[in-house]
Amino acid sequence: MASTETNLRHLEGLVHEFLANGDLKDLMRRGLDAALAAFMEAEVSEQIGAAYGEQSAGRTTNRNGYRPRGFNTGLGSSTLQIPKVRKGTYFPSFLSAHKRSDDALVMAVAACYQQGVSTRKVEAIARALGVESLKKDQVSAMASALDPQVAKFRERKLGECPYVFLDARYEHVREDAQVHKVAVLVALGVRRDGHREVRGFAIERTENEAYWDGFLSSLTERGLTGVKLAVSDAHEGLRRAIEKRLPSARWQRCRVHFMRNLAQKVPQRQRSAFVALAKTIFVQESYEQAVQQRAAIAESFRRAKRADVADFLESADEVLTYMTFPSEHWTKLHSTNVVERLNRELKRRTRVVSIFPNRDALQRLVGALLLEEHEEWVVSRRYICVQAMMAL
Repeated sequence: MASTETNLRHLEGLVHEFLANGDLKDLMRRGLDAALAAFMEAEVSEQIGAAYGEQSAGRTTNRNGYRPRGFNTGLGSSTLQIPKVRKGTYFPSFLSAHKRSDDALVMAVAACYQQGVSTRKVEAIARALGVESLKKDQVSAMASALDPQVAKFRERKLGECPYVFLDARYEHVREDAQVHKVAVLVALGVRRDGHREVRGFAIERTENEAYWDGFLSSLTERGLTGVKLAVSDAHEGLRRAIEKRLPSARWQRCRVHFMRNLAQKVPQRQRSAFVALAKTIFVQESYEQAVQQRAAIAESFRRAKRADVADFLESADEVLTYMTFPSEHWTKLHSTNVVERLNRELKRRTRVVSIFPNRDALQRLVGALLLEEHEEWVVSRRYICVQAMMAL
């Protein structure tokens, strides 16, 4: 009853304000904000099994503050304060979790129609998205809302970031009446507080040294500092770009890629045994012990008449760089798995387009997807706990 009386008094106050200044649109927007806030409180209370401040035996978790999210309606722009919970996640049922990326996907399909590259498959995709027809003004309206968000995300100022993960993947784009493969360069980082975030991305013709150099240069110009470790595969151009643009950072060669390369040097019938033996290097408790174990494994390979594998093993010092950092961080630093998982999610969404009609369409969809992941990471569980990060 008290809650109902409070809400009525609040609405009565809004009416008095309207009578004083006559701004009906503002009154309606604020009324909508209040209604949505009450709706979210009711939803999260139902999810956790207890109202705000209520002691309940059926409670499954506790509230954990709020996170802001922009919300646009015909009444204007608002900032919703979405409740957070300690275990699991809560997302309002009236919001679309992937609104930006879905709009970008629709626009990519629409651009295919506009530029005469549509197929029956693309038409089926559009219908699956609930799009029976698209007009030019609809696409322009969606683009005008999405493009500034993606541009602001790409150009935002950066700060200190001890760990950076770099990787690239390819998409097909139609340019000059031909289909080309273009590289999507992605940089993820782990901040001082242990949270992951997307540091930046770029769409380039390929992933040679010049493009990687330009990409890393843009990150440093935006304020990227304090990088202690850069993790990537053994792409030579990327490695040289890291040395040039991140001179204070050490390089970690992705352990997963390294083991794949090692396996390819061994005949199929010997592969399992050789790989299992090599993996014992990485279960050692210190960098020094790992180096000793590697020397012993290399010697056993030479005795097995596989000097090429032994030389390859001993030539890759950078595959053990992560062991010179705090041991609590090792499981997070030895490979590019964190960015490859993100790339797989990107591929899952871009696969439906197959061939992008232009780079703008690709950049819009990739940017919208990365922005959504970035926002979720910033408010989700830390990638490395803050206490462990203090050991740096």
